[in-house]
Amino acid sequence: MLELVGLGAMAGVAPVYLGILAALFLGKVLPRTWEGLLIGVATGVLVYLFFDLMHEAVELTGARDGLSWILFLGSLGVSLVGLVALESSHLFGGRSGNRVLSLPYMIAVGMGLHNLGEGLAIGASYASGQWTLSMLLVAGFGLHNGTEGFGIVGAAGKTPMSWRDVFLLGLIAGGPTCVGTFLSGQGVSPYFSICFYALAAGSLLYVVLSLTAMSYTATRRLQMAVGMFVGISLMYVTAMVLTLVSGIRS
Repeated sequence: MLELVGLGAMAGVAPVYLGILAALFLGKVLPRTWEGLLIGVATGVLVYLFFDLMHEAVELTGARDGLSWILFLGSLGVSLVGLVALESSHLFGGRSGNRVLSLPYMIAVGMGLHNLGEGLAIGASYASGQWTLSMLLVAGFGLHNGTEGFGIVGAAGKTPMSWRDVFLLGLIAGGPTCVGTFLSGQGVSPYFSICFYALAAGSLLYVVLSLTAMSYTATRRLQMAVGMFVGISLMYVTAMVLTLVSGIRS
């Protein structure tokens, strides 16, 4: 069990923290005029993850399985509409500063659910004795997850982030990878997978809409578009590298 958790930490926790620290460093050294570009990169990362999660969830549903329909649509609706309802009722992020800072936390939750699935893939290959494949997956997912730190930090803009925030955000986003490696040995129901993929997709879509509404202004449109392209490209290229090396898509 400790070996599985260690693999999850190497693939998820450490790369996310490194990505967060790198994004924080760039945010300090780059001029404020680059803020729109960084937010665009964050949005691009989230858009890629949203479609990836939707694909995973839909692949697990069955045309003749009515329960899978209910779980998929119910989970997606709960996360997307539920978060908007919570925001509208001011149950979280009532003050402007807190509302902005809540976006990175929502991103971290969505990424954590996504990374749970990656942990399942690592644990399954390890449990079947394919240790070489396990290490390739750890390296590939680690490279892939490092870019997620930019999605977390970019959503905060110029809002200060304490070291406590950095610690919690990295743990929320990367920690589920360790949980996934452990659960893979216990057997996971496809219905459970549908739920957490759809919940993650809905929460990330909520954040994408929030970031777009906050930053897609007349003076930032080009920066946002370029940043989104860069973010999507980073996620795509790292995913393709992983596919070439291991034969498994991220």
